[in-house]
Amino acid sequence: MDEVGKKLRSARIEKGYTLDDLQQITKIQKRYLVAIEEGNFDQLPGDFYVRAFIKQYAETVGLDSHELLDEYSDKIPEPQPKEYAENSIENKTRALHDESTSFGSWLRNNTGKIIIGIVVIIVIASLYFFAVRAANSRKTQIPDQSSEIVSSSKKSKTSSKKSSESSKKSESSQSSSKSSSSSKKEELKVEQDSSSTNAFTVTNLPSGENTLVVGANSGSAWIQVQVNNGSGTSWQGVLQAGGTHSITLPADTTVFTVQSGNTPNTTVKLNDKSVALSTATGASVVQTFTFNVQSASSTSDSE
Repeated sequence: MDEVGKKLRSARIEKGYTLDDLQQITKIQKRYLVAIEEGNFDQLPGDFYVRAFIKQYAETVGLDSHELLDEYSDKIPEPQPKEYAENSIENKTRALHDESTSFGSWLRNNTGKIIIGIVVIIVIASLYFFAVRAANSRKTQIPDQSSEIVSSSKKSKTSSKKSSESSKKSESSQSSSKSSSSSKKEELKVEQDSSSTNAFTVTNLPSGENTLVVGANSGSAWIQVQVNNGSGTSWQGVLQAGGTHSITLPADTTVFTVQSGNTPNTTVKLNDKSVALSTATGASVVQTFTFNVQSASSTSDSE
């Protein structure tokens, strides 16, 4: 193994780097790193890359690259002037300039063809525009006989509608009072019981399935939901701040409970109706809130 390679390898091991680590850091292929450590400089792309790779290797493992290159200048090959010129910034800049110049010459030589192509596209677009415009104008000139038939039928139906409207008005006035009272009865109500802050009575719950949504607002909260004293749907989990969970209440729901380990951060909605929970005991006490669903028949009897 070459002395330069030994010194670089020792510094790498001292740093705790593997060859794969060094390849990832320096972006130098592993086979070139092995060739440098073994002193096989002829396996690298050229003398210019030998010095460049050794310098980058040394700086990565914490060695002074300039001092290392000076110390082993007799063992590290010097880049040839031609090779340096091929890899210099000036040469690469000149290549880019030649590419841009070649594009400019191509553009100048094909200017006529480009102009002809643009003109052809404009002509085709103009012809298409006039064809569409002519087709639309022909459609507007055809009389719409169906509109005349519809207007005549409307006139014949107008007289019958007028006679039925008078009867409908009288019926609507009678049904309006009934509908207003029924709409009030159908409004969902969730009222806190006077005997307990943790008990609620639910009235006018729509028939069929309903949706209960529990959530956590500004902090996490453990929540458990049980339906019909555990015989129906049940769920428990920890919701993070801003999280929600939906539970479907079956049609035969008569009672459901919501337990919370952090009541101030717990929200409850029944069919989009928010329910205010009592937070008197604070966030560290698990509270159970009971919701008794009052059937429609019991509601009508109480009235």
